[in-house]
Amino acid sequence: MSSFILLDNTLTTEHFQRLEILQNPFHPAWSSKQLQGQLASSKGLNMGLIQDQQLVGFVFYQILFEQAEILQVAIDPSYQQRGLAAKLLLNSFTHLQRHKKVESVLLEVRASNLAAIKLYEHLTFSLDGRRKRYYPSVDGSREDALLYTKTLLKNA
Repeated sequence: MSSFILLDNTLTTEHFQRLEILQNPFHPAWSSKQLQGQLASSKGLNMGLIQDQQLVGFVFYQILFEQAEILQVAIDPSYQQRGLAAKLLLNSFTHLQRHKKVESVLLEVRASNLAAIKLYEHLTFSLDGRRKRYYPSVDGSREDALLYTKTLLKNA
């Protein structure tokens, strides 16, 4: 059974360490200081997914007026392909609407991240554009970012 928690600067040491591990595959990965800043930000919403009594996923948002931008979303590789990312995002959309009055969600994703693109399109995000050579790659090359938007229903 899954449960969702808000993540903030009162996070337990164990959960913070799990956050560091879960976001580590991002290139470049955020430092502990950047993670702490996100957790303490009044302009953020951070939601975690608990499964089997441990933090197995998270989503970080930055909120500006009626829009929220997904900064990072991750699910532990051993828990992927179970629909947990979709559940986490859908739960966070409801929270954004009800508690933050957010009307739309924005994101950018590496053009090569086909699993994430499939998820976002399944959740009815619309492709808005492309930023050429936006992301740095490990090998020193650059990769395009795809820009997506999702309009949230007004009656949530």
